[in-house]
This record gives sequence, C-alpha cells and structure tokens, in this order.
Amino acid sequence: MQEHEIDVVPGRCRICGDSAPVLRLTEFNLKVCEPCFLRFLERRVRRTIEKHGMIGEGDRVVLALSGGKDSAALLFALRRLGVVMGFELSALHFHLNMGDYSDRNLVVVEDQAKAAGVPLEVKRISDLGLQVRRVKGWHPCAVCGAIKRSLMNREAKRLGATVVATAHTLEDVLLFTFKNLFSRKFYVPQPVLPASGELSRKVKPLIYNHERMNLSYCRLKGVPVFEERCPEWTPRGHSFKDVLEHMEEVMPSSKLRLLLSLQEAIPAGGDLHEGEHTACESCGEPTSQSLCALCQLSNWFARRTDHDDSYNGV
Repeated sequence: MQEHEIDVVPGRCRICGDSAPVLRLTEFNLKVCEPCFLRFLERRVRRTIEKHGMIGEGDRVVLALSGGKDSAALLFALRRLGVVMGFELSALHFHLNMGDYSDRNLVVVEDQAKAAGVPLEVKRISDLGLQVRRVKGWHPCAVCGAIKRSLMNREAKRLGATVVATAHTLEDVLLFTFKNLFSRKFYVPQPVLPASGELSRKVKPLIYNHERMNLSYCRLKGVPVFEERCPEWTPRGHSFKDVLEHMEEVMPSSKLRLLLSLQEAIPAGGDLHEGEHTACESCGEPTSQSLCALCQLSNWFARRTDHDDSYNGV
C-alpha cells in the first residue's frame, strides 16, 4: 500500500487569506497554507478530545509511541495541547526484539521524544523472554498486538497514568470495523474506552483524522518518522485501505461520513479485547481467561527448546 499524500498547489489560504502554497484538503473542501494546516490539525485533535471527554485537566497521559507518522503527529499535537489544557504527557515505546529493525526504530523514537521534550519509557519484550513470531497458528501480527495490549495496561499502571492514548486513525478504525463485519461481529471501535478496575481510560484522539494529514503534519514540522515496514508486514491485511482511498477519490469525505454513519447505526458495546476481567492465575493482571495473553506467550516461549533471543522472522 502506498502512502497517499496531500497535494500542495499555488493558491489562497481559506483561513488566513494569504496567497501562498496551499494544501488541498479535498475531504474538507478546503485549501490552507502550511502554518494554518498545522493549527487546523491541532484544533481537530482538541475538538475530538473535548467532544468525547477524553482528557481533562490534571490527567496523566501516556502515549503509545511507535515512531511512525501517526503516533509522531499525536505526540507533538498532545505536547502543545497539554500546555493549554493542563495535562501531563509521557511516551511509551515497546522494543519488539526484531533485531536491527527494532534498534533503528528506537533511535527514531528517542529523537522524536527529545524533540518534543516529552519523557520516554522504553520496554524491551526481550526482557520478558518474548518475540514477535508465529505462535501456535497465530500470525506474528496477532502475537505483537497481544503483547502490546497487555504491556500497555501494565506499564500505564506502573507509570501512574490515568489515560492511555493510541494513534489509531480514521482508516485504522474503518479497516478494523470492516474486518469485524466480515466476520459477523457488529462492533465499531469507540473513541473512548472508560477506565475499568485497574485498567486506565483508553482514548483515540486521531479517530477522525486521515493518515495523510498526520504525514504532512510531521513533514511540515520537521519531525523524524520511522518509515521502514515491519519485517512481518504483508499487504493482505492492509490492502482494503486502498479500497477506502478509491472511495475517497470518487466521493471526498466519504471515509469520515462512513465512520460517523457506522457509529450511529451500530450501538456502542465493549471492546473486543476488554471483556469481563478476573485476575490472571500467574501474574494477577486483569484477564478474561485463567491466564493472561502475556503469561500464555511467556510460557510458550519458555517451553521452546530452540528459542533464542534473536529475531529470526519465523
């Protein structure tokens, strides 16, 4: 899947009126100059936060920072908003034990956090004896997701966070929703998952933002972005985004209107990964099974006689 970029053309900014190179935001029927675009994106994030009560004054927010364009854009937007809205911000990165790829990823993440002036915590899954690889029929992406979700809950609690922010975009949410619908699971990811027991509130401030807006935001601000694809990346799971982009070309703003329609048509329910919780028999963390996903994976890797700490991509 190719990145879809925002066109920059000569023109007049619809916000400030200056004649300058402008970005064509076809989804909003809007042309804006570069400075106004930066403020436009930040205002959209703030309106989403305020509309859904995602973050309040005095909250301690931890952002899942992957190094990609979406989490990088959210890092810098929240950094600016935190000053005026009165919340604290820190970043959390998971080093995924995938050899040099993960090491290069970490360098970019450290540069992003330093440039934003935000404290960064790094959790290495190798310290837990874990790897991102196929496990008992699970695709490596499923293993990665299970590890991140479990560790995010644990680390947020350790860091004293009241809110966990993730950089899921409009396209991410639509893709996840359609995969659910194709499996006859009628669920649309919600902007906010309320705190439950020991689990912090989870929020998606970019849920109404197009991916290409985040990419342009990073480039205009000179934010370093980690653009390498994961070694386990395959086009199959992401190719539907190209369908969404074609739909957007035929009917601008259709992606946003589609999400809003789905949210209205399908009643909000519990997150597919957050059901009724009991304590894990091994670690005591909240889980819907006798053992949490992290303990199940740790046990599986511990039993592997050919296990080592290097990434071998299998």
